Amino acid sequence: MTGASPSAVFATDLKVNMTPTSVSVRTSSTVNSYGERSYSGDATAYPAYVRRVTQAERDTSEDLERCDYVVYIPDQTLTMETDDQVTLPAPISATRPITKVDIRSDALGQVGLVLFIGRRP
Repeated sequence: MTGASPSAVFATDLKVNMTPTSVSVRTSSTVNSYGERSYSGDATAYPAYVRRVTQAERDTSEDLERCDYVVYIPDQTLTMETDDQVTLPAPISATRPITKVDIRSDALGQVGLVLFIGRRP
């Protein structure tokens, strides 16, 4: 019997059924002499699930204390850092800072990323 691995099937299923929106990501940036970060190149769109953090959640964890949104990106190869740029979909339609990046993995490797998105600067 040949076919895709269970992890690949799950990732495809997740992208098709659980990610109704997409986020735009830019990972290449430079810092000028004033310490300001600027991004170059085109943004890449990734399917994602975006949810707003409620007031009740903010009190239970330091990770959620300073963030407004949590973005789940099911991608097995994407790597991101807090210095990268993410643009959220409509109706938010804004670029916000990334406060934390959490890599989720299983026995076969990375299955996705969880981005904690901060408040507007």
